[in-house]
Amino acid sequence: MIQELGVFTPNGSVLSSDAGRRLLSEPPVGNRTDFGAAWHKQVAGLHVVKLKGSFYEMGLQHGVLLKEYIPTGPVSYFSEYLEKLLKPLGAAAPVARRALQQTVGRSVEKNLPVFAKETLRGLAEGAGLNERHLLDGSTMPDAMLWVVTQLTRFGRPGPAVRHRLDLSLGCTSAVAWGAATQDGKLLHARNFDYHGVGTWPKHQAVVFHEPDEGMRYVSVAAAGILLGGVTAMNEAGLTLTMHQHMFTDQVRLGGTPVGTVGDVVMRHAQNLDEAEAILRAHRPIGCWTYIITDGKRREVLCFEENPARQVAIRRGAPDTHFGYANVFLDPELGATEQDLYPSYWRANSGRHSRVNQLLEQHSGRINQETMAEILADTGNTECRLRASISMLMTVASVVFKPEDGVVWVATGDAPTSANRFEAFSLQAEDHAPLIGAVPATEGRSAADKACGLVPSVGGARTARAGFAAYSEAFLAYTDDEDLHTARRRMVEACELQPDQPLFHNLRGLLELQAGNVASSEEAFERVLELGHPDPERLAAAHVWRARCRDLRGARSAAVKDYRAALAGTPDPAMRRAARRGLMQPYNPRRARKLNIEFSYADVVAP
Repeated sequence: MIQELGVFTPNGSVLSSDAGRRLLSEPPVGNRTDFGAAWHKQVAGLHVVKLKGSFYEMGLQHGVLLKEYIPTGPVSYFSEYLEKLLKPLGAAAPVARRALQQTVGRSVEKNLPVFAKETLRGLAEGAGLNERHLLDGSTMPDAMLWVVTQLTRFGRPGPAVRHRLDLSLGCTSAVAWGAATQDGKLLHARNFDYHGVGTWPKHQAVVFHEPDEGMRYVSVAAAGILLGGVTAMNEAGLTLTMHQHMFTDQVRLGGTPVGTVGDVVMRHAQNLDEAEAILRAHRPIGCWTYIITDGKRREVLCFEENPARQVAIRRGAPDTHFGYANVFLDPELGATEQDLYPSYWRANSGRHSRVNQLLEQHSGRINQETMAEILADTGNTECRLRASISMLMTVASVVFKPEDGVVWVATGDAPTSANRFEAFSLQAEDHAPLIGAVPATEGRSAADKACGLVPSVGGARTARAGFAAYSEAFLAYTDDEDLHTARRRMVEACELQPDQPLFHNLRGLLELQAGNVASSEEAFERVLELGHPDPERLAAAHVWRARCRDLRGARSAAVKDYRAALAGTPDPAMRRAARRGLMQPYNPRRARKLNIEFSYADVVAP
């Protein structure tokens, strides 16, 4: 907590403003690298950077100071990501990627604002990198959405409305204020779930921006990620987070690329009316939601949009909390979301319900620690992957307290929300380890508390180890294309967490792809023994076990499983798969071509 930069110490005493400023802002000797008005240091594995000047100068400073890290960071990863998305095309994937970058990517690039291009030019010069490579990485999010939209149209899935019926209104935002919080001040927590599990957390950056044009602000990003349009807080007390909507048929080239408009909001908006006006002045390429809060007025703007429609949802007194996942609340926008992947929609619905349930449950006593623990929530015990807020692709986690100008940033590997959070002050423009320190609690010392928030994560140590093995399997399979290591890590995950049905489901899929039919069948039998909260997942397990039985020549047993799946409540794709299985046996060639999706341990197109 801050009182005009006075700082509460763990024993409850208050340092003077001058002493507090020194304690908050002075880095350890020898830990900081300076470059003109800019500097860089590291805190608990996080890059901490101060940038000041014109857009080109701030890009140059970023490039020079983080030159060692940018080539292995998210921008390089994203520049190659389209090829991974196009992997089902086989040998044609590299050619398709180049064609898309030279058409779709260039179309996105053409509409980059001048300030963004100037910043990128500075970054390329400072880091000694190819500007074209950086531009390809920067246009990836919008280009990827365009590709997914074309696949969605080709697949002709129906609207996802039936998975929205339980929503009274995958990143997660949680906001609480007024009577819900201990001191009445607004808190805005956010998990950023995105691609780059193996790169983003290792290159996380807390960047203090002081532009020649506009206000100071702090963004939570990564080395090579330049702008503050995704997760940020400005000196007027506004916070901003973004949510992506993947499965929709409403992506249109020619709009403003993602990440740039939010940066304008952070530099120029003093309140939510000004933020909304800036957002309305730009048409997006894809489908996004901005959660923007005003800490001084204790209000929330949920701004949902696609290229054809923009909707502003406001929350303030008498409301006291607001939770959001990646599902549009506006009915017309919601009707454009496509039921391409039912497991995804059920998880979104579950996460939305869960975050609002936790905000309601803790109402009246919420502080920054409570918000960190909400971000670290692992859902119900029946399934770790179904309705948990802390997920496989949680690559960044923050808690903002805008009225005090404070942000707590999670450290370590994904899911970052399970780790310690470090405090940073926008006023001091630096690490602020004693902000928010509270008296020691049982099993947790004052020294630990002074280092930052330490969320209490549910489950035993073996649960975390099991999730880590699952995450390592994902990285081996997706980034390294190493099926052998992925299988081995999933065996470890299942040994550490034997009661998690979807861990066994994922193990079964990997074994099936590797041609180990007996091991695969045993895994799906385990799924059926354990059960699952969603009957659709059990129907799917029957189909996969039937396919294993087909492959080993047990046709009559396979037919029984296909019929059991149809007698249940299968998802549409699984119903078609079961009917196909009744007509003809499954063959090994199809098993080898499985494209396994790890976040929900499923196959999008089975």
